[in-house]
Amino acid sequence: MPSTVVHSVTDHDRVTVPLPRNQAPAKGGLPPVPDFVKRKATQNQENTDQGLTGQGLVTFRTPQEAVGEDAKILLQPMMGVHRPSSNAVFAFAEGYDLKVYATFIESLKQTGFAGDVVLAVSDTKKMKTDVFDYLKWYSDGGDKSLRIVAYALDWHCLTKNGDKIKGSQRGSTVNHGFSDCKLDGMYSGKDGAPAEDPREARPVATARYELYYIWSKQYLERSKILVIDSRDTYFQAPFSFESSAAPNLRGVHLPANIGDSCRLDLFEENREAVDIGKSKYNSRWIKSAYGNGTLKKMESKPVICSGSTMGSQAAIEHYSSAMVAQFDKTKCKAVGCDQGFHNFIYYEGGLESWLRGKGCSTYVHEQGSGAVNNLAALRQTSLRSQGVLKVQDGLGSDDIFVANNDGKPSPILHQYDRDDELKKTIQKRAGALLQGWKVGVQASTNSLSSQRFNKMKTIS
Repeated sequence: MPSTVVHSVTDHDRVTVPLPRNQAPAKGGLPPVPDFVKRKATQNQENTDQGLTGQGLVTFRTPQEAVGEDAKILLQPMMGVHRPSSNAVFAFAEGYDLKVYATFIESLKQTGFAGDVVLAVSDTKKMKTDVFDYLKWYSDGGDKSLRIVAYALDWHCLTKNGDKIKGSQRGSTVNHGFSDCKLDGMYSGKDGAPAEDPREARPVATARYELYYIWSKQYLERSKILVIDSRDTYFQAPFSFESSAAPNLRGVHLPANIGDSCRLDLFEENREAVDIGKSKYNSRWIKSAYGNGTLKKMESKPVICSGSTMGSQAAIEHYSSAMVAQFDKTKCKAVGCDQGFHNFIYYEGGLESWLRGKGCSTYVHEQGSGAVNNLAALRQTSLRSQGVLKVQDGLGSDDIFVANNDGKPSPILHQYDRDDELKKTIQKRAGALLQGWKVGVQASTNSLSSQRFNKMKTIS
């Protein structure tokens, strides 16, 4: 692993800054200025400055422009109402059973998060047992508590051969993502009526970025947003949105006009275990979408995970537009091409320079150094044998936690189910969390019933 400089900040705002592999911390003095700080200090240079990235300037049109200049967003949630000034968590969560939702939502609630949780879910007729009631309970949350905002989507899906899939054939998540789908009615046409989906049918893993774009438009610029997979994510500890404050860098004095009001945070998978060229999946997605020449340029680069991204409202809006534009450009319909898009726009597609032109900074966190810890690349051996899975001092062997590189608990665990011990522990915890929710609902129901009874007694 490369050397790192850990700066003294509060636990939940801790930032680990990776140094280049050939650059060691200075002896007896302040650490050298990391490259990303140098980029940050120059982010307000003129957009025409070509020397920063070696790339020509790139622009990405908004997804709705494919319908027309006057297109308006029409998509509305089935339950819950967006709170524009709130922070938010976005996830595609269609077709899962109650335990998956509970693992994601109850663990998030345990961190103290009191923002919006915006989900794409199944049509109510296809929801698993008790899922509707569970989501509905949280959709009525008060202004200072976690609130579910759920979109039940009517996808029109095709097999890879182009045959229409009937509703009964679609399976849990539009055929587990292996179908190509369209979603009409996202935007208005020229006459104001709902327009057809302007794009070809594509995997929902690709189409979801258009949802993220639409959802991001419901929030104010000061809002912070986490975009993350729902099925394999567990919130282990309170987390700070990385864009809440600039890193506290010793010996580094940035110009007063440089801020973090617009910031995008990306999260790597373990760079020692895998890079784009070593991964048959990531290399296939890059080659399918962009060709072998682009793959050659990128094959030594660390994999950046498309299943976990964080940022300010404007950064997420711009990032989502860039992701949708990649499908428009490549028409790549392989399941997983969104991961290829995600890596391409950062390494070769001009995302960073485009965001910089809009006053936004971009940060890439090594695995184990940020708010999200991506674990899949560590699956070759157990997390415990690698020293990543630890036991709380003085507590039982079941009270384990995943540690970041600084030894502190990783706030957000993504891809936790790749490790058997961790998966079993989290499933056990999720069962307890779900039971706790049921007890709370029952207590609340009894309390309301008692209040109604006392009110009726007073009236009589």
